[in-house]
Amino acid sequence: MKKRRRAGGPAVLPAPSALARKALGPYARGRVVAAAPGFPRLALDVPWDVFASQAVDEGTLLLLRHLPADPPASLLDLGCGYGALGLPVAARWPSTRCVLVDRDLLAVAAAAHNASELGLQNVEVRPGLGYRELARERFDWVLCNVPARIGPRAIRYLLEGGRALGAEVRAVIIRDLSAVVLALGLTGLVHVGRGARHDVFALPAAPAAIDLADEEVYARDETEFAGLRLSRPYDASEDPVHFRLLSLLAESLPRTAPARALAFRAGYGALPLHLKSRYTSCEVLAQDRDLLDTAFLRRNARRLRLDVAVRETLLPADGLLPESFPLVVGELSASAGPSVAARELGDGARLLAPGGEALILASEKQERSGFRGRPRKTPR
Repeated sequence: MKKRRRAGGPAVLPAPSALARKALGPYARGRVVAAAPGFPRLALDVPWDVFASQAVDEGTLLLLRHLPADPPASLLDLGCGYGALGLPVAARWPSTRCVLVDRDLLAVAAAAHNASELGLQNVEVRPGLGYRELARERFDWVLCNVPARIGPRAIRYLLEGGRALGAEVRAVIIRDLSAVVLALGLTGLVHVGRGARHDVFALPAAPAAIDLADEEVYARDETEFAGLRLSRPYDASEDPVHFRLLSLLAESLPRTAPARALAFRAGYGALPLHLKSRYTSCEVLAQDRDLLDTAFLRRNARRLRLDVAVRETLLPADGLLPESFPLVVGELSASAGPSVAARELGDGARLLAPGGEALILASEKQERSGFRGRPRKTPR
């Protein structure tokens, strides 16, 4: 049962399980219930900083009410989040092979944990960006809760890409974007469900000529940071204050080039690429948990001919040796709660070499909160 909402604040959820805390670390937030007519009622552990972390999205529940009548032999839940769509389907039809894919490593960890906790043996959870690694596979259904800010080319890719896998596609989308879907002119597209704020569309299986590895569908525009032209994906931060803050951090960099540098929560590459352009002899490592961001970071690095190593991990220090970087730069997660910010700050401290320097952006609210816990060594 969901606890009562604090006045003016977010929903207070039941505490996450001990296994959730082990699987998700400081991201573990609480539990929600996925309950749609005709499907088992499932308690799901949710992390901070993912879509619908306070309650199961109404679009997801609408899509569950508008699936084909006959159970599939296989399905793909593309953009699975913590499993609110794919796991109820897997629980209802235990003989169905269910593959859940998400670009966010945090969502992947949460969905895999929930599948394990529920004892669902027919579920496989994978990290992936769209259909990039799925071209050789075939499914009966592709299910997708289409992101609101992904852009029309990517919406076409998500819908038509399912056809390339031999699937019938069922997708839910916010009503503001329904006209965009209809304007795509996809043959056979049918509107099958309407909710308070969402629409469900069905696209029957049919031949499709589409490059499933095409990352260009996510490109929104180009922007500039410290003299570098960067390709920016949809879903990237649009806050104009963000680049000003990154510029302040860039202006504070040491004059002497470090031998190694880590840029954590690197996004599509502004800071690590600036580091490499400024310190050409420096070994620069960039970390992020979002595969869309890291895909564009690599694209930008190739275009600028800047050699930056990219790591896709949940937290900055995952898999790295302590005290191994003379310079650590990054920005703390603003939307993931104080425990995550404290962990990121602590990771920066642990990775900092003796005599090194860390430059880490924190919001005023984070500073006032004092974070939760203290790192053993304070970055400078």
